[in-house]
Amino acid sequence: MKRILMAAAAVTLASAAAAQAQDIKIGFPGPITGSLAFLGQHMKWGAELAAEEVNAAGGVLGRKIGVTMQDSKCAPPDAVAAAEKMLTQDNIDVLMGDICSGATLALMPIAEREKTPLVVTISTHPDITSKAGVGGNPWVFRINPTDGMMGGAIAGLVEKAGYKSIAYVAEDTDYGRGGVKIVRDTLGAKAATVGEDFIEKSATEFLSVLTRIRSKKPDAILLFMLDQQLLNFMKQYVQFGLDIPLVGRPALVSGLVKDLLATGKFDGSWTIYPYYEGYAGAKNAAFVAAYTKRFGQAPHYTGFEMYDGVKLIADAVKRAGSTDAAKVRDALKGSKFESVLGAIQFDANNQAHNSVLLLKVKGGKLEVDGLFGT
Repeated sequence: MKRILMAAAAVTLASAAAAQAQDIKIGFPGPITGSLAFLGQHMKWGAELAAEEVNAAGGVLGRKIGVTMQDSKCAPPDAVAAAEKMLTQDNIDVLMGDICSGATLALMPIAEREKTPLVVTISTHPDITSKAGVGGNPWVFRINPTDGMMGGAIAGLVEKAGYKSIAYVAEDTDYGRGGVKIVRDTLGAKAATVGEDFIEKSATEFLSVLTRIRSKKPDAILLFMLDQQLLNFMKQYVQFGLDIPLVGRPALVSGLVKDLLATGKFDGSWTIYPYYEGYAGAKNAAFVAAYTKRFGQAPHYTGFEMYDGVKLIADAVKRAGSTDAAKVRDALKGSKFESVLGAIQFDANNQAHNSVLLLKVKGGKLEVDGLFGT
């Protein structure tokens, strides 16, 4: 009988040890396939690098951080299905948001229903913030700036530059339409709208749009456009012989457009962005070096945002002393986390106010012109 009890106790201790050794699991949906898969790849890399660094330093609470990604195609139904799978089958402890705001907004009720912290790092729609914290959903936290924060900065820069006429071109998404509305409404009568075009994410041809812009001769083309689509737009812009500055939120940080910038044809263009590899800061230099060594290319902003997000979650779990969801949520609320670009602390809507960068093209190169608090 004594041997049986000892054996049972040994099994119990072994089970407890195995449970203790399990990874702390962080899961996130993102575009693995589709037109935004390039951004999804950087999401995955950024999260993996952060987890590797945490684990190399001893992990958290004697356990390793594990990250898992499921394909969302940046679409709400797919994002929801991915989150449901990770919560029910992968048993993740913390959920992270998608790139596209519509997908992340669809995840918010799931996080609340399952009482699982959701950390948003990339999506920019203002409704994510207005509905979080005192807005009704205490499980949602966002570390990146909203369209409203960046839109206000863009409007101020447009006014400062003295542009009197603007042609708006944006992807036909919540990101694009929402961004245009914020800038346009903030500017009011200070800058006339001479064109407003919303482009399907899969579109590759812009000749009709550029023809209209050339005939209107605006002072600036205000863009909300990402990587591959921006590359196509800029190539056709050059073919048309235009010399109108591209401003607003074009993804000029993308390695895809580096060679076009080097031609000098986009000197005077600028963008407001939450991250750029060329930012001169000690923490950023170390991050860029580690990222480039690990993955063979410099970090995209989606990689940076996921890196910061995983590091923030690891810090919160450590301070919580547990992966208990409510304790992690409360620890996130009390965060004073020093990220690559500054301190991350949350307001009443669980929105952080990290810095953003003003980047200008000068002499064929993208340069940091200023750092703005949000």
